[in-house]
Amino acid sequence: MNKIDELISSISDELKQEECVKQYFYYKNIVENDEELKKLDSEVRFHQKEMCKNKNNSDVFEKEKALYEELKNKLDNNPILINYQIAKDEVFSLLVDIKNVLS
Repeated sequence: MNKIDELISSISDELKQEECVKQYFYYKNIVENDEELKKLDSEVRFHQKEMCKNKNNSDVFEKEKALYEELKNKLDNNPILINYQIAKDEVFSLLVDIKNVLS
């Protein structure tokens, strides 16, 4: 292994010890394996597609829109997803800081 590979491996190990990175992977695992969240996301997408299919039928469109907005609101206000997004933003910020130092 050359010196650069060793440095990259060391940085990777250091990053994995950062609290925001740990939180990111913790919430990412929950989001990817939570069947309720997957189902909710699937329902949101379904009703969004139904809105598109029925854009010329105002009765069906309005019903689908109401269902979509209700489910989307539930999804957007899910505490796990909120915490996941916060952790994701923090990791992104950390990586941008590292990029700036290396530039």
